[in-house]
Amino acid sequence: MEIKIGLLLPRSDMYPTLALDFMNGLRHSFNTFNSSDHTLKFLVEGVGTASDDGMVRLGEKMILQEDAALVVSFCSLFKLTDLVSPFNAYQKPLIHVNLGGNAIKKEHVSPNILYHSLNLWQSCYGAGMYAAKKFGKKGAIAASYYDGGYQHSQAFVQGFTDSGGEIVNYYVAPMDYKSENFEGMLQGIDESDPDVVFTLFSFNEGKKVLDVLAQSELNGKIPFVAIPTLTDESIMTENHDIKNMVSVASWTFQDEEEIMQNYISEIKETYHKPPTVMTLLGYEIGQVIAMTLNEHGHIPPAIANALEHKSVPSPRGLFTYNSYHETQIAQLKIRDFTFSDNGYKNIIVDTMDTSFMEDLYAKFEELPYAGWQNPYICT
Repeated sequence: MEIKIGLLLPRSDMYPTLALDFMNGLRHSFNTFNSSDHTLKFLVEGVGTASDDGMVRLGEKMILQEDAALVVSFCSLFKLTDLVSPFNAYQKPLIHVNLGGNAIKKEHVSPNILYHSLNLWQSCYGAGMYAAKKFGKKGAIAASYYDGGYQHSQAFVQGFTDSGGEIVNYYVAPMDYKSENFEGMLQGIDESDPDVVFTLFSFNEGKKVLDVLAQSELNGKIPFVAIPTLTDESIMTENHDIKNMVSVASWTFQDEEEIMQNYISEIKETYHKPPTVMTLLGYEIGQVIAMTLNEHGHIPPAIANALEHKSVPSPRGLFTYNSYHETQIAQLKIRDFTFSDNGYKNIIVDTMDTSFMEDLYAKFEELPYAGWQNPYICT
């Protein structure tokens, strides 16, 4: 039986092959885990930065014109209420995909909507907790004008201060980072003398900041806690000689568990390149679809209710969907950013239980969304 799946996929300068990587992961996963007689027909639409009203029109088109059994979509949190509305009205299932730059609010919770993310903002909260315990109570934040506009910056601060820490310096880079020498960042860190520095940068700006930090007297003197997109191995391919940098995330491709290593081998063999975080997201969506069809024989309209608290296997470990219908994994990985002959790696040096994560939604409920219209990190 053929099942139509609508896919609203964005573009990203940081991940230029985002759509194809996501599709490859989805197809490979579904074909691996599907034991039913169902086949998938993909109805693909490009949605740019996933931040305008075209998202809503295309979502409704998938329901009314294409008769899609399920729609999978990236979307700005500022447009999420509008996107969700027709799916609730028509009682059709939607999976909203995101790296996890912003917290889901109560108004977004619906039996028809799954929120599938890599839990980035929750991981940043955990990183703040870890830093206060491991490195000390005085922290500085150095943030990009772009990457700092999401709630992972607030999550760093909240996790750190909730654990007894204090932010003693906050630097925000200018919009035109290409002409910035970051001397103000270095001076502010030096004068405030923190125990730890949180760094929120990515892609080309991240490369420049890593070089600046590595060439400064701070390198090796102060520990850096980075947002995981700064330490992405698929982006950071040259040795910046940065020392003592860690990140906290729900995944690492250096996980030695058999399920992750088998996954990487399969992706490399099939697509002749290692997986990215987008391949991983697509892979997990394929597992969710296969598991749902194997269990129900169709995609239930109330997909979130059907999957709530059920364990789904993933290369990053078993995950469930919590009471906010968002992915939650059992452990976060504390990862050391290390360069070797094979390039950068994020090596697990410790783990953190995630039992604190579900309580964070209430803590962030009253905080307004701020920053950019596009979902992190679609630009």
